[in-house]
Amino acid sequence: MKILIGNLSKMTTARHLADLFLPFGQVFNAKIIRDSTTGFSRGTGLIEMDARSGGIAIKKLNSIQFMNSYMEIIEAR
Repeated sequence: MKILIGNLSKMTTARHLADLFLPFGQVFNAKIIRDSTTGFSRGTGLIEMDARSGGIAIKKLNSIQFMNSYMEIIEAR
């Protein structure tokens, strides 16, 4: 399952995201989407994990405050 995380702090790293989702199950991949011109974070990230763990993580983490920003988390299609 691919999970899209929006409204991330610009300071969030892929490691931060992986660590946040790890308690719910194995994280296969974590990345921060960056602007192709500047290289700065666009405030969006992607996580890949199995469907069961991902579903639980979405329910538990959506709309919580993380690194001073309220995240918006949905299943990526």
